Amino acid sequence: MQGDVKMMEIKTFKGFEEIYPERFDETDSWYYGHWSPCAEAYEVPAYNNQYPGTRLYFFEYPSGRVFEPLKQQPNVFLSRPVYEQKDNSFGILRYDFNKEIIQVIVFKPESFGLEIVFEIPFSKVGDVNNIRLMTSPWTLMKYDINHDTVRFLWPREAVYHLEPHETMYFQAAGKLYLSNWMEDPDYREEIIVRDAQSGQILERCPGYMRRMPDGSVWMMTSE
Repeated sequence: MQGDVKMMEIKTFKGFEEIYPERFDETDSWYYGHWSPCAEAYEVPAYNNQYPGTRLYFFEYPSGRVFEPLKQQPNVFLSRPVYEQKDNSFGILRYDFNKEIIQVIVFKPESFGLEIVFEIPFSKVGDVNNIRLMTSPWTLMKYDINHDTVRFLWPREAVYHLEPHETMYFQAAGKLYLSNWMEDPDYREEIIVRDAQSGQILERCPGYMRRMPDGSVWMMTSE
């Protein structure tokens, strides 16, 4: 069979031998590369002020453009970023162990914008374990897995009691969407929808959720 054979395009990124790009859940256009000698921020104190800092890169597909909005700094841990499809932006938690503060930073690659939208001292969050950033709107929260609670830190303050193994997935239109799993005795999952203001359960059904590249959510249920 004859015809033109399209050559495979190969892009080379020098200096990235330790960086393994991972795709964001809600887009086919963006990947991130995250390097740190430890996996989570709470591990940084074990380095006794010798933590080298996190390297964080954004890769645009298919252009191959690379962004490094926050440079590596000693004793500064950067979280794995969160993608906000509404305005093509990224949220990053910056843990500065020199100043003992956590910053919520929003990066907008199209305008090269970088903004600190919230800052909170370590002393107001306790330990830096199980802190998470969520989109729509940007929301900072902290899980207490020992007491099955989630504490909202910003832009509003609230504490909700959850069921064992219940995890926040996303929020939309004044509702919180959570996933719960259990073994009784077989493993199963269920979707829980709560009111964002009160935390009260509005819906519950067996199944699970997946966020798609176009921003839509697939709720896989048996009903």
